Amino acid sequence: MAHRSQHWQHDDDRFAAEPIGQSTDALQHGWGNLRFHFRPSKRLRGVFELFGIHSAYGAQVSASYAFTRNWYLEGSAGYQQGSIGNVELQAQFVGAPIPNLQNFGFRIFNLDAGTLTSVPLQLTAGYRFRPKAAFNPYLSAGIGYQLNSYSPSDEINELSRNLDVSLGAFTRLSGTGSGGESFLPPGATESLSGVVVDAPDAPEYHFGGGFEVSVKSKWALVLDVRYTVFSGNFHMTVNGSDQLGISVPADQVVENQPGALGPFGAYLISTGGLIDGGSLVPVVNAPPGTDCAITPSNCEMTGPKDGVPDPGWYYVHAGSVRYDGWTFQFGFKYTF
Repeated sequence: MAHRSQHWQHDDDRFAAEPIGQSTDALQHGWGNLRFHFRPSKRLRGVFELFGIHSAYGAQVSASYAFTRNWYLEGSAGYQQGSIGNVELQAQFVGAPIPNLQNFGFRIFNLDAGTLTSVPLQLTAGYRFRPKAAFNPYLSAGIGYQLNSYSPSDEINELSRNLDVSLGAFTRLSGTGSGGESFLPPGATESLSGVVVDAPDAPEYHFGGGFEVSVKSKWALVLDVRYTVFSGNFHMTVNGSDQLGISVPADQVVENQPGALGPFGAYLISTGGLIDGGSLVPVVNAPPGTDCAITPSNCEMTGPKDGVPDPGWYYVHAGSVRYDGWTFQFGFKYTF
């Protein structure tokens, strides 16, 4: 499986090591901070479940210098690790029974995509409104650069390996939304390719605000909210595209958008398979001694998993997710 690296974060204060604090001196130049932060999920809404970077916790240290009573400049570095999830795979396995009154028998598998580790490096300028008060609100803005690295999960590694050894063909969906849907005969068979992840390092700019509350001499509690905008994003492809197959939109589409009206369809993988859906067992009225490896027409896929990926019709959905988002931080500042 191929991949690169990626992702985000930031901070603000005087000569410190994380969100802020305050003191009673007229001007204190050196501050040290330690902060902890929470970053909400960033998701891509698609036809399946939401694929994206899950909520994550992290830590950050910073050093800041106040060059006037109100203005300060801060440098910071942090660490964060978050999971990437809901790479959704849908499969209708060959030989699987289809429920009554339904045209298809797809099963859904949500795969863990792996882990994204980020080291944000930031330079932030800020303005404190009440530098000598116990309660001191502030605004801040700055720039930064985030170092990112991606580690695939066992599930994604397995999916990628299975794609690399499978043959499949796009199978167009026919019929209407009011009934009669079915798959047309498959198109030309092709060798499939595995999962590729691009998680590049990314420059960013950020802005936000918060407040410091003095809790003891030289110590302050800091609460901080930031929004960060990155120039890059996390991108995962399967078989060279954001999705394997073209799924019918589950939400809304704009009719004049390219591809909004199809064609829609799944990939029929006849050689190989992407996931283990079970095993073939003889149907109730099958002749005695039926061997499903020889006469699969007398069998159905209702048996236990056998560790072998199974052929069938598949959709896989991944895509691109921006790093942009809110960060909520709290921590303590010590004034030197």
